[in-house]
Amino acid sequence: MSTRARLLLAAALLGALGLAGAYKLGPRVYNRARLQQLQGRKIYDEQLDTRAAFDAALARANRDNKRLLVILGGNWCQWCLALDDLMHTDQALRAEVAAHFIVLKLDSQAASKLDEGWGRPSRNGVPVLIFVDKTGALKHAQETVSLELWHGRLLGHDAGRVLSVLRRWA
Repeated sequence: MSTRARLLLAAALLGALGLAGAYKLGPRVYNRARLQQLQGRKIYDEQLDTRAAFDAALARANRDNKRLLVILGGNWCQWCLALDDLMHTDQALRAEVAAHFIVLKLDSQAASKLDEGWGRPSRNGVPVLIFVDKTGALKHAQETVSLELWHGRLLGHDAGRVLSVLRRWA
C-alpha cells in the first residue's frame, strides 16, 4: 500500500471517529446547554383548581369560537418546558395558536381527575396535547414523543410536526 493510500485511509478513519464522537457527544453538549436555558421555569400551577380553570377556558374558547387546547405537563418535566419554549418562540406556532386556540396548561398531577375523564392520555408520559370539543369531551390526545427532535436525542420538538398537529385539530 502506498504512502498516499495509507494517509487517505488514516484520514478516513479519523473522520469516521470524529463523526461517531460528534454523534455521541453533540447531543449531550446541546442538551446540557438547553437544560440551563430552561431551568427554573414554572409554567404549570400545581395549586390551580383545575376544574374551575378548565370550565373558564372552555367557556372562553366557545365564546371566542376557538378550540380549547389543554397541555398536561409538569414543571419537573424538561420536555414540557422545551415544548412551552418552542410554542412561545416559533412565529408560525404562535400565530396558529393565537388564531385557533385557547391554551390551558395544567399540571398533570393536579389535573388527575380531568385526565381520568379523558381516559388517562398522560399514562405514557407528558407533555400531552389534549384537544377537546365544545362540550369539553376529548376529541384527540396527542403524545409528543413523535414530535421530538432527532428521535428524542435532542431536547426539543420539531416545529413543523407540532404545527402540523395543531393545524389538523384546529
